[in-house]
Amino acid sequence: MKRYSILVGIIVAVVSYSSLLAQQKVGLPPNATVLGILQSSAGKPVELHLRSGEKLGGRVAQVTDNVAHLSNLTGAEYFDAFVDVKDISAVVIRITGR
Repeated sequence: MKRYSILVGIIVAVVSYSSLLAQQKVGLPPNATVLGILQSSAGKPVELHLRSGEKLGGRVAQVTDNVAHLSNLTGAEYFDAFVDVKDISAVVIRITGR
């Protein structure tokens, strides 16, 4: 009986974990822009790939129509960056639980 209760517990844990992964899928609206993605990522850690080939990682502090403000830069935690939105070629966002 004890073995069955342990087995049931493991099955419940696996099902719960897989449902959490399914809930964290990222949807992309048809009219998505880099600016919109950055604005919706306010307060979250991201990595920006710039057209120059440089990568900047940090937490999105604020986004305007022209500039994105990253705080707590990866590898340079005491520095902030202000990036021209037109220079961003990609936004990398970590989805938790994967």
